[in-house]
Amino acid sequence: PLSVDVHKMYLNAKANPDDVFYAHPIIKEVAGDTFGLLIYQEQIAMLAHRLGEDISLDEGNKLRKILVKNKVVSGVRKVSEEEKKIHDKFVKGCCSNGLDEQTADKLWESFVHFTKYGFNFSHSLSYFCISYQCAWLLTYYPTEWLCAYLDSQMDEQGDEKEDAVNVARSFGYN
Repeated sequence: PLSVDVHKMYLNAKANPDDVFYAHPIIKEVAGDTFGLLIYQEQIAMLAHRLGEDISLDEGNKLRKILVKNKVVSGVRKVSEEEKKIHDKFVKGCCSNGLDEQTADKLWESFVHFTKYGFNFSHSLSYFCISYQCAWLLTYYPTEWLCAYLDSQMDEQGDEKEDAVNVARSFGYN
């Protein structure tokens, strides 16, 4: 998310929730907790299922997998026949749900853009728990945490090892 500034968009949307535009009530139901931003892979599957025409949850999940494992060759994104089929069903369903084709295609493009940064919900919970524990340890046991962090990075090559040493230096250690 940091590489495509989703964190900035999220913070802006959270600070200004009345400025968030939802093209359809179903989009608000699915992406309201994330202020209209697609953050989790499950949101793609659910939107495809809820807005598309006869797209099952299984097919929505299949779409999620197709998009996440998408191939880019010579700067061009390869689109499989299966993705085209689901895309057509999605646009047709969006139109029958009151969205115009342009808005449906824009929503589809947000699915594609999502693949650059999205992850699944269960992973976010795990990352949260680990981040919270690390923050707690760093707050109350900074020396021990930094030692463990440095130790975990010493087998790494290049930037990771250098970054770890710079973190320790930023805390006043030589």
